[in-house]
Amino acid sequence: MTYDKLMAYTFDSLGIDSVIVYNCFQPPYDYNHGWPLKLPDVEFGPKTLLVLHFQDFVSMGQPVKELVKVEEKYGANCNQVIVTHWSHGLEQCYQGSINLIEFSNHNLATCESIAKRQLEWQMHFDQTRTKLWQCLNGRECPHRQRVADVLKTWPNGVLSYGNQIALPEWAYSTYRGTENDENFVRLAPLYAQCAVNIITETQYDNRPGIVTEKTLQAMIAKQIPIVIGHPGIVQDCQELGFDMFEDLIDTSYDWLPNDQRVEAALELNRELILGNVDLTPYQERLQHQQDFVLDLYPKWIRSNFVQKAQSCASEIFQPFF
Repeated sequence: MTYDKLMAYTFDSLGIDSVIVYNCFQPPYDYNHGWPLKLPDVEFGPKTLLVLHFQDFVSMGQPVKELVKVEEKYGANCNQVIVTHWSHGLEQCYQGSINLIEFSNHNLATCESIAKRQLEWQMHFDQTRTKLWQCLNGRECPHRQRVADVLKTWPNGVLSYGNQIALPEWAYSTYRGTENDENFVRLAPLYAQCAVNIITETQYDNRPGIVTEKTLQAMIAKQIPIVIGHPGIVQDCQELGFDMFEDLIDTSYDWLPNDQRVEAALELNRELILGNVDLTPYQERLQHQQDFVLDLYPKWIRSNFVQKAQSCASEIFQPFF
């Protein structure tokens, strides 16, 4: 069942008058004002519920620009509005009357689509790892530049950075950002070579942030994940159920200031990245991580959404339940 059908079925089964906007963000993103939003005119009755699905990251920092726009549009009716969102920890950054439910259709589709194509890529991971590390960066941005500046002198790894440091196995101009399963299948032989993945996530400067296919694909590839992203991203991953190997990876960089976090993540884990740590004892956990991401995690995304939607609607419309 696709995410839009899941949303429609869940809210229709509650016996309320739901209005659902499945893709509320209207690209392109405006760095000054946040996402343009598709906000319908709604005549709110006692059983009206407006559901707005935020399908991408929200603007970092407080107040969250996109939620402010929703408040300005619907005012006193915001208590009958549910926003479903990708950004983990958004609830900690917002204290208004809009109801929030974490629901990443992006990660759901990524995991399920890669799982369906497992026969196309799993054979590559039977081979011995011949490279110590990888760090693949398609889109160029400041924190990824800092990572690349350090790693470009480190041996026996695979580094790419936009068009500045090309990846022979992948012409970045052909990258289809919405087809993560195809991208993973094409790059599976490379993933299978590398033991550690230094993951430069999408957002960096502030919270809340998102955990994307970059992290998920490393876990599916049974790699040790050193995740560099927004403040607290390692903690976010743990809260989502992922094994972040804290007995192996020094994650004390996770909440450091922006001007320190990149370099600390690499230096604290230099010996691990350069292959001076035996990874044999961790193979069973790496296999468990792959199984979790391909199966239990997407199931959790679905079940958590249904549970939270039912609970939220029950609180909003108590007299009718």
